[in-house]
Amino acid sequence: MKKFFKKSLAVLLSLTVIFSLVAVAFPSASALNVYTDIPTVYVEGQGTTLGIPNGDGSYEKIYGIEIPEGYIESAVEENIDVFLLAVVTQDWDDFCDVLYEKFIPLYEEIKLDEKGQPTNGSKETWDWTKETLDATTVNGGYEFDQFRYHYDWRLSPYQLADELHEYIKAVCEVTGHEKVALAGRCLGSCVTMAYLEKYGTEYVSDHILYASALKGVDFCSQAFCGNLYLEGDGVERFFYDIDLGLSSTMTDFLQSFLTVANETYGLDLALWSVNNVIPKIKYNLFPRLLRDTYASFPSYWAMVGEEYYDEAKSVVFDGVDAEVYADFIELIDSYHYNVQVPAEEIIARQYEEGVEYYNITKYGMQAIPVTENTDVLSDSYVDVAGASLGATTGTVSTNLSDDYISVAEINGTDGYISLDKKIDASTCLFPEQTWFIKNLKHTDFPDEVNVLMAEMINNPGFSISSNESYPQFLVYDVETHVISPMAEENKDTTDKWENSFWDALRKLFAAIIQMIKDAITPTTPVV
Repeated sequence: MKKFFKKSLAVLLSLTVIFSLVAVAFPSASALNVYTDIPTVYVEGQGTTLGIPNGDGSYEKIYGIEIPEGYIESAVEENIDVFLLAVVTQDWDDFCDVLYEKFIPLYEEIKLDEKGQPTNGSKETWDWTKETLDATTVNGGYEFDQFRYHYDWRLSPYQLADELHEYIKAVCEVTGHEKVALAGRCLGSCVTMAYLEKYGTEYVSDHILYASALKGVDFCSQAFCGNLYLEGDGVERFFYDIDLGLSSTMTDFLQSFLTVANETYGLDLALWSVNNVIPKIKYNLFPRLLRDTYASFPSYWAMVGEEYYDEAKSVVFDGVDAEVYADFIELIDSYHYNVQVPAEEIIARQYEEGVEYYNITKYGMQAIPVTENTDVLSDSYVDVAGASLGATTGTVSTNLSDDYISVAEINGTDGYISLDKKIDASTCLFPEQTWFIKNLKHTDFPDEVNVLMAEMINNPGFSISSNESYPQFLVYDVETHVISPMAEENKDTTDKWENSFWDALRKLFAAIIQMIKDAITPTTPVV
């Protein structure tokens, strides 16, 4: 029984740092031999290294938080009695104090103050001046990532827009171009949109949204509301989606064990113990924990969806003096109501003013399984409907219905439905300028997507019909890293989740037998 509670406590402790696990999942990508006719200012997602001043003009580089090896395990061992007492008495106050005290120190270097500004002088370590901008061209073009824009990913997109404005003007000046192409990836899309809302389109010819977080990220929204939830099907699918770096035998064992446990309701029972606790600690733990970690970042508020925004504010600022956070709330409100809510109107207005708009959305994954919406069609972080600005979708386990497709055929919009019957692009803001890439995770940024973006930038008026290599629906091959048009032979790639109980049981026993063989097989030849 004590072992069971240890596992439950470990899950709870892990949930408190779910953002930390996400924070390290936004690697940069470099484009090789991809050129554009005009300079492209590429605004990355979260991921820029920050720095703490050392007092001598140098900076100690930091990135997010680092969880020391064995930290969670030792925290569980040290506080299992506190957890057990809470289970028995159903008084979770001491337990919440333990969680808070254990993890807040990890965030001291990067948290922001009550006004959403750095507390310790930490800054983004990327320095630039017009003199440092290299405007060299190759074969008459600019490297796609030549003017990659870095920034302090904690700050308000509205605040970041000011520096981005200066950067864009500098790029125009040193290259001699009147306009740049502007591409925003994930959180970067929030920054590009804040820029365009604040400064207009004078210096921008093209605007590309790539895996955009503009309309919110579900797990971020739900966590800010304190509504974390573990669901059996989602947890099972998750372990078929990720690579844990285990041997094939251990991977088979883990995946098949979860399938068997889920089919026999054992997984639901185990997760129930955690889900039953979360509502009881919601207002005691989440508000103060969030205020001293990721809810101190205005940028993360930019990824709270419109339907969750008011609830998130009521939870995060529960029990505090509103005056203390008045400036912060004004800061996040200015972005939310001026950029996120009217996003479609802003983009439509840009388009009317002559800005070429394009959208690239990834899919084929389920959402991170910490909410009740795990079966939403997603790239594992951002759902397809939000990222694409309006696509109608099925789920990871269901397609668009036959009735829906029949109506689309009558209306003449069936040409916008993907061959795998997962997506109807006709309901997007701009269907002709919206692409979908299946099996491409949010954290993967292959160079071939940069090639697609270069095609957009170099060919004004580019659409889903402009190049047969880049139709509306594409499929990413995770082994070859090649992106190809969706076709009958590559459209169905979700069989990884279609695991029967008996197949999983056979696979489980096979894995156990192999593990036993490996354990008793001598590692050195017997003489």
